[in-house]
Amino acid sequence: MGNPVQALRALQEIDKDLFRVNTELKRLPEERARRQAQLDRVQEVLEEKRSSIQGNKVRIKELDDTVTVQKQRITKLDKESQSNRDMTVVEACRYEARGLKRQIDEAEREQLQYMESIERTKFEVEEIEKRLATEMEVFNQFCQNVESEMGVAKGKQEELTAQREKRLDKDLDAGTLELYERLLVARGGEALAMLDGGVCQSCFMQVPPNLVVRLARGNSIIQCSSCDRIMYLG
Repeated sequence: MGNPVQALRALQEIDKDLFRVNTELKRLPEERARRQAQLDRVQEVLEEKRSSIQGNKVRIKELDDTVTVQKQRITKLDKESQSNRDMTVVEACRYEARGLKRQIDEAEREQLQYMESIERTKFEVEEIEKRLATEMEVFNQFCQNVESEMGVAKGKQEELTAQREKRLDKDLDAGTLELYERLLVARGGEALAMLDGGVCQSCFMQVPPNLVVRLARGNSIIQCSSCDRIMYLG
């Protein structure tokens, strides 16, 4: 088997581009999902406000029905107090009627509050609907762009993968290749680092002299003691 570091350097040239492409293929759907989630939250708020309007309308109707019944009761009490000569009964009717009138006044004030709330919420709903419509247009255009960009990225991914297969040294030790691929993920697509003047050119930390000597011999995989990247001489 040839120099394993040279074999890995040949792969690294492709893998940096492949890592960027794979990152983009992951990022685009995630960004689309994030934007979709934002729109979903706006839609949820919109539905909550619409539900609030409907609930307030129901409550207004309930209060209206209650007021109608109370007014009918007051009418009966007025007739009863006018036709009855027993002052105890008359006073009881008047007392109950006064209580009902207070309840009617309170119900009508409550109805007014609900109606004002409905008007405020309707305005909010209109504003959210306008904003949502604009954001949906932007999102739909974004989705079209995502599909286009992913198509290009997938084509590039297939091309780079094919190039990588051709360049992969079949005699490369499995353990070395596993280490290299693990570092690709851990170090953002750059598993290798050049050593120049005893300094790692990726993390710019000084490398111990004994590692420099071992690397110069060229017969083993040497990793930077700071960033763990596989080193090669510049």
